[in-house]
Amino acid sequence: MDDTTELSSFLGRVECELPNNRLDKFIGLLAMESLDEGLDLAQYSLDNDKILLRGMVLKNTSWVVGLVIFTGHQTKLMMNSGKPKLKRTNVDQLLNKIVYYILGLLIALCTVCGIGSFIWETIRGEKFSEQYAPWIAPLDTAIVIALMRIPSYIIVLNTLVPISLYVSVEMIRLGQSMFINWDLLMYHNETDTPARARSTALNEELGQIKYVFSDKTGTLTQNVMVFLKASINCIQYGGSSGSDENISKDPPNNVDFSWNKHADPKFTYDDQSLLTAVQDGDMEVDKFFKVLSLCHTVMSSEETGKLVYQAQSPDEEALLTAARNFGYVFLTRTQKSVTIERAGTTEEYEMLALLDFDNVRKRMSIILRCPDQKIRLFCKGADTTVIPLLNSDHPSKLEATLDHMNLYAREGLRTLIIASKEISDYDYLEWEKVFAEAQLCLEDRDAQINAAYELIEKDLDLIGSSAIEDKLQDGVPETIANLARASIKIWVLTGDKQETAINIGYSCKLIKPRMEVLILEGDESDEVKFEIKELQYRIDELRRAAKKEGVDAEFALVVTGTTLRYALEEHLKLAFLDLALQCAAVICCRVTPLQKALVVKLVKNFKANKSDDDNITLAIGDGANDVSMIREAHIGVGISGKEGMQAVLASDFCFAQFRFLERLILVHGHWSYIRMCKFLRYFFFKNFAFTLVQLFYAPFCGFTAQTIFDPLYITLYNVVFTSMPVMLVGIMDQELSVENAPPEVYEVGQLNQLFNKQAFALSGFHGFVVAAACLFIPYQMFAQSINIDGLDQQSMYFIGTAIAGIVTIVVNFQVALETTLWTVYNHILTWGSIISWFLLFLVICSPFAFHISPDQFSYFDGIYRVLQTRIWWLTMCLTLVVCLFPFIGYRLYVILTQPTLLQEVVYNIEKEKVSKLTTLTKTLRAPLKEIADHIPLHLHHGHKGGHALYATKRQQSRKDLHGRISSANQASTRGYAFASGEGYGRRMITGGEAMVQIKRQDSRHVPSQIVDVEGEDIQLPMPSNVRPRSGSMRSSTKRAQASRVVNVD
Repeated sequence: MDDTTELSSFLGRVECELPNNRLDKFIGLLAMESLDEGLDLAQYSLDNDKILLRGMVLKNTSWVVGLVIFTGHQTKLMMNSGKPKLKRTNVDQLLNKIVYYILGLLIALCTVCGIGSFIWETIRGEKFSEQYAPWIAPLDTAIVIALMRIPSYIIVLNTLVPISLYVSVEMIRLGQSMFINWDLLMYHNETDTPARARSTALNEELGQIKYVFSDKTGTLTQNVMVFLKASINCIQYGGSSGSDENISKDPPNNVDFSWNKHADPKFTYDDQSLLTAVQDGDMEVDKFFKVLSLCHTVMSSEETGKLVYQAQSPDEEALLTAARNFGYVFLTRTQKSVTIERAGTTEEYEMLALLDFDNVRKRMSIILRCPDQKIRLFCKGADTTVIPLLNSDHPSKLEATLDHMNLYAREGLRTLIIASKEISDYDYLEWEKVFAEAQLCLEDRDAQINAAYELIEKDLDLIGSSAIEDKLQDGVPETIANLARASIKIWVLTGDKQETAINIGYSCKLIKPRMEVLILEGDESDEVKFEIKELQYRIDELRRAAKKEGVDAEFALVVTGTTLRYALEEHLKLAFLDLALQCAAVICCRVTPLQKALVVKLVKNFKANKSDDDNITLAIGDGANDVSMIREAHIGVGISGKEGMQAVLASDFCFAQFRFLERLILVHGHWSYIRMCKFLRYFFFKNFAFTLVQLFYAPFCGFTAQTIFDPLYITLYNVVFTSMPVMLVGIMDQELSVENAPPEVYEVGQLNQLFNKQAFALSGFHGFVVAAACLFIPYQMFAQSINIDGLDQQSMYFIGTAIAGIVTIVVNFQVALETTLWTVYNHILTWGSIISWFLLFLVICSPFAFHISPDQFSYFDGIYRVLQTRIWWLTMCLTLVVCLFPFIGYRLYVILTQPTLLQEVVYNIEKEKVSKLTTLTKTLRAPLKEIADHIPLHLHHGHKGGHALYATKRQQSRKDLHGRISSANQASTRGYAFASGEGYGRRMITGGEAMVQIKRQDSRHVPSQIVDVEGEDIQLPMPSNVRPRSGSMRSSTKRAQASRVVNVD
């Protein structure tokens, strides 16, 4: 229909499937009435190629007439945009449980306080009222008062529940995510792609990864395909890839394509013999390149006068570029034709049918009517699916081609089989009827179409095979090696053939030379079950043999897609998983996207024991076929590569290169986990330390729910006085620098050693002890004290202010002990938090504040009286010692007896720093010791004691000399003249016979300097490694004072 008149007379209807979320599939039928009366309805098949999904852009088309089938929430895209799966970290799940524990503890404590109130009211309540408030008659019984006290104490002790914890955690995660976004070492300059944390809720989970599931193409490799080699008619072309007797004998050199105006200048090839075969009219080579230039779905366009290809996959673009450079140039295509240029001549082929590629068929075919009016089918695809379709006319040719393909696979190249056949018109017409019926079928259309494909795709003539190189990305072997050192197991899930996958495993160091490679390749369920048992027995045997030799046995498992289908069945999956988990590396080849997700799910949900932590998994990929496993894993990482942005859009983190995964996990993940654990332990500690003071104060106020702290202090405790330092620790703290942290320390997160239920209990107990100390020590210290006015200091206002200051100082000193990386910000926030308490209380306890609102600022004059009391300062220091020293001792005990690997590394690094500092000190002292060894001793033999020499400035008083002389016993243990060992003293002073053996040095041969000793200038020989000062040093008294002074202690 080319005009509006025909369009206005259009009558028809569409029969199609119900709305669903299958983006890759559509089944429908268009029944259109003919404009000519008396003719039947014309029926046309509607499939996915004829459907435009929401958001698509139609190119190379000026206008189009369309029919809307689904709208709104019934569109396929909307039906795929369901609620995303909520990912929560292990820390989040544990926090939720801990909150329930704290709620239970709060209720229990409040109940205890209620019971205490009942007892107090029963025993002392009435007497207390009669004695101190006789004008007030008791209104309620003890049981009623006790029941009323329980909700009152829930309000008083509500700070035990970490309400602000979740807000603080999210703020810390946001800060950690910003550091990931700002990391220049994860920025890819070539593509201008920075790393992005698309989710801020999973940072600490990066520090607990146990399994990494990776795609190969575009993830481990560059996904920049280059046509490298070919096997055509039993002859290999391209490089020297084998020792076959039929290999091309021409020396490798870059082929000159300057004669071809359509040649891609970026394409290079090193075998001139292939171009020679093309120019000589070799029929098999001609067929080979015809298939490459015709059998594809690439679209072409012109940009600035150059031919540009738009391909769905890099493989097709690489093959088409190779054909283009060798003179088989794809020009354009329509719905009914494909046009190429061959040897300078334009040829148009009528397209009769396109048998498209899918993950099941793993091949594509095209049926064309050639310029010679013959119908031919051209096919290319994986060897596993194309070889069974070949005829058996040339078995030797097939054998040679398979040998070449295996050789290519061992080199890590991606291979395809190239084949064709000629079809008679009658056979094609018969097949076309079957194919048309299959296309019009509304039920089970895919099976009908595949059956029709198989009818025509048989008895193919083998032409040869192609080999495409996909190089590894930079840094992939090093990244995998470091992840393995961190006890992270890596599984590669790829669609490549087995040999290619194994070779890539060796290239990227996933499979090490000493590893035993186990291959699981059964084709039936029973066969797979038998192979699993056999491989398990083999592992046990090899481990026993290795144990006798004193070495560790390592294994790598290779599984094919067909085998994986049976291995994932319900009755075999646990046995398969048990086998796979014993291997250091697992490679699954020829897998589908669904199988990738099922493998991730299997490992993710496996627990050897119910008490075990989850196996934290990370999936990384770059294409749409990786989306399912990225969503299934605990953490999904997308690589923005050549296959679009589907993986990135489904991911939690994204960047441009696989090598950045090492820094994401081992640096940002490791740091985030440690920081978060430190924050959580301290947060619970400070909440318990603050809140339990109120609990311990309950007996002193008769369980009346009276608070000991100023209400404003209670409000600001978590907001101002204690929150900022620990949040900075959670965002910026570092146990180790990147340079000093070996990958092995990553295990602290995998074993969840830093924050668990035990760590929470210890933090709570620590807070309990500190709360008790902060209340009872000041209470006892102030029990019998009086102020400067002679009045006692037991008022609630005074004690409350004093304890508030001590609690603030203790918890901030505690966070100082937790801090390992001190920056100016840490100093400002840590000590500033303490100072802020003093400043704020000076304001709220001032007369000015009291006059403004006596009810709000009831602690009038409290801080002033506290600061004027010397005993408060003593109490503060004593409480600090009592609270901090046991914690330091416990930490030292753990480091010395049960250290984590991280603590051992930190200890060794600090020990090495001390050793280097000691060595440096000795090195600096050596020249001074050499000077001191040449001082004449008879000048000082008359001194009292006679055990030390002093070089002093002239203005220094001589009265202090004798007091500075050390005893002989002290000197023998600490050394002399800045030396670290015994030397000068014992040899030169206590041994009198040594004095008479000293000979004068000849100043004409030995450089010397002037030293002032007890008012006399003496000339000493200069040590060889000390330069003499220029000019005379004896010209005046001032210059003598400016000379080198040696102090011999």
